[in-house]
Amino acid sequence: MRAKFIFKVIENQSEGHSLPVYYRTIFMSFLKSALSLYDKDYFNRIYWWGEKKNKWQKPFVFSVNLPNMNFQDDTVFFRGDIMLNISTSDYEFFVNMYNSLLNNRLYPCHLTENCKIELKRMYLVREPEQFRSTMMFKTFAPILIEKKEGNKKVPVLPYDEGFEDIFNEVVDFGIRNIRLLRGQNKGLQKRLTFRPINIQKIVVKHRISEFVETTGKDIMFLTGFSGLFELSGDPEDLKELYQNGIGFRRGQGFGFVEVVR
Repeated sequence: MRAKFIFKVIENQSEGHSLPVYYRTIFMSFLKSALSLYDKDYFNRIYWWGEKKNKWQKPFVFSVNLPNMNFQDDTVFFRGDIMLNISTSDYEFFVNMYNSLLNNRLYPCHLTENCKIELKRMYLVREPEQFRSTMMFKTFAPILIEKKEGNKKVPVLPYDEGFEDIFNEVVDFGIRNIRLLRGQNKGLQKRLTFRPINIQKIVVKHRISEFVETTGKDIMFLTGFSGLFELSGDPEDLKELYQNGIGFRRGQGFGFVEVVR
């Protein structure tokens, strides 16, 4: 299930707007606020375990498109409407998130002190009718694949030695966690083969509260990749990756992919 939401920035009459460079974090907070306002009980079930944060993998992925982006220091400038893509395999999540973003009580919504948005229009996105054993994908948001080296997490890119083994481990862990939410203890049904076609290394400035609290630093740097690639594997697994995204931090605006038809 997949939907696209278009937001108009209403802070002023100018076509030029700006957001902090960690705009994905801002939209992550926006989605959580929308869900909490619409259905507090469901929000708590997804994001909390009693008094503790629920860090279980979330059954969705999102991406944000800011047209005509231009980065200057820790600010991103853009012109035009904001496009938000949301995708999931979880029907309950989709219905709750979809309705929460249509909730009139949410708007106008202040993303930041100087950036206020309202919903302009939305529409459902038609998914591919059939998933094959080999399909081509392009990224709508960078994919983050990491491995552990001691206490550190180190990014791994498609041209690095051993990438495919680590890629399979990360994807298997993510798919198994999402399927467990549906009562299925099942990871990848077949090893994936990754073939890069046109891939670029991407370094992203990001911000999450745990990092700020732990390090005292405001911004973290994440290394991933974006572009065009081919995946071969079980069609059911490829559909799961299409619907819920690939890699780490999918619920923070990373790993959103689209099928290249």
